[in-house]
Amino acid sequence: MRGKSLVAVRGCYCGELDDGKSLIEKARAALGPAAVDTFAVMPAAGPAAISLDPVDPLGAMSHSELLAALSPDVIDALVDLAGPESGSPLVMLEIRRLGGALPGPATALTPMAHTEAGFSLNAIGVTPTPERAAAVGVHLDRIQQRIGALATGDTCVNFLDLEGATEKRVRAAYSTADWQRLVRLKERYDPSNLFRFNRTIPGTVTAGPAYVH
Repeated sequence: MRGKSLVAVRGCYCGELDDGKSLIEKARAALGPAAVDTFAVMPAAGPAAISLDPVDPLGAMSHSELLAALSPDVIDALVDLAGPESGSPLVMLEIRRLGGALPGPATALTPMAHTEAGFSLNAIGVTPTPERAAAVGVHLDRIQQRIGALATGDTCVNFLDLEGATEKRVRAAYSTADWQRLVRLKERYDPSNLFRFNRTIPGTVTAGPAYVH
């Protein structure tokens, strides 16, 4: 598959086996023969292998957005940014359907309770050299400008890397009530901001840099 551009369809169905098989067969019939087809019954501990993510540390840059729907404008943007004429240096521009147990009422303690987004977008580029890192960074900026204007403005902290975990974007991952509660907890248990790395919750009083790149 080296040097080729491919579309990957991945998923996990947790329910009646026959129902899951029926859904997969419909996808196979609609999409035609696959270059690689790994859909199969797996144990409960197996889903981590669905994405075939690297198990060792890897230099990479990423950007994520949440989308309300796959509108025609979003689809056109995706083709421009990741299609055969895009010249994309990324290894992946992924759309994930957000559903199942993720959503919930606004008061629910779930990662998606604060948003009505139906999809997440995740763009990832591997950066083994400075030149590659520069190319990936330019393309991620294109994605941010093009898709950002079509996104909900909400975020999910799971998909925010260090470069992207600004206070504004971390704040956008929570409802107002949850954010205020987290800030109160921060002020109570970590007033000196000792735990300030990664996706930090800033309190009223902070010591040292809130974000480290």
